[in-house]
Amino acid sequence: MFYLCNFLTNDYSKMKNTLIFGLAMLVFSTSCKKSDDNNAYDDPLFALTVEEKNFILLTNTYGPNDPASGVAAGLFKVYQDFLPGSVFTLNIPSSNNIAFKPDITDSILITFFKKPPMPALHVNNEYVGLELEEAISEIAQRKPTAGVNHLVTDKGDHYEIRAKVKFFDFIYLTSFYVVSYLLGDFEPKDYGGGINFTTPAVPGVTEVVDGKLSFAVDVKSLRDTSITVIRKGDPVMHYSVLIGTDSIAFAPGILLDTINFFGSSYDAGDIFGLPETPIRFRIPKTTLSEAADKLHVLTLIFRYNPAMGQYVLQNSYQTRIR
Repeated sequence: MFYLCNFLTNDYSKMKNTLIFGLAMLVFSTSCKKSDDNNAYDDPLFALTVEEKNFILLTNTYGPNDPASGVAAGLFKVYQDFLPGSVFTLNIPSSNNIAFKPDITDSILITFFKKPPMPALHVNNEYVGLELEEAISEIAQRKPTAGVNHLVTDKGDHYEIRAKVKFFDFIYLTSFYVVSYLLGDFEPKDYGGGINFTTPAVPGVTEVVDGKLSFAVDVKSLRDTSITVIRKGDPVMHYSVLIGTDSIAFAPGILLDTINFFGSSYDAGDIFGLPETPIRFRIPKTTLSEAADKLHVLTLIFRYNPAMGQYVLQNSYQTRIR
């Protein structure tokens, strides 16, 4: 078995190196011809860094008007502090309110999770019960298979997201998918037009003061009890609420196999998303996105596990765009 795997790996690498050399010679032979077009290498995507690091996504399925959503907001802050700079968040509205439930929601809930998720935090797309600290630490220590990043351009009536993917390991006969989502932060209030994020208080945890929902207690850091992550009186927010994605996108996104010359085989150093292998998403602006206090873009890469019939989240990256 070892010999077979070694043979496949070496054979694939030799074939790939030969093809890359041939393509490089083709590029060299045509590079002396002057073109009036803009140089593709001026594209800022070339300089965009994809970190060789596992980022963790905390996913919550919730109803914005559920009192527990205020508690979840506090947990987001606590676990982001647990591993600073490494934990991103995603709130998936499960309430049947068309004003703030994106069309893609049901597809995500069916596709990402082995079973319909309960209102609870998931580490990546796995429910781990109360073992969140252990799960976050374990994922952070793994060698990443691949990483993602993105560039976002405001096109007036929509946002154009150009994703970039880099592989850090050799992967043979495995399918990967990439997708970008638009997220928003909202105050727990009624924005009008059916966009109502009003959230009742949970006694002892949150409270309404002067008409605004705030935390009723101090909460210490899990990594250092001398640090106070949440202070009594801090405002409660609905963080990273899913707003939408490209209207033609499948929930897990674009199948990388379709733009990879080698199909479902990937090698360390492979990069996708550049002009030769574009990964673009067009996400329209909506009443909901315009109402958000802050906007973020989240890009995810999934690995499909045919034995489980599940899309397993491999990595993520999130940036604020407004």
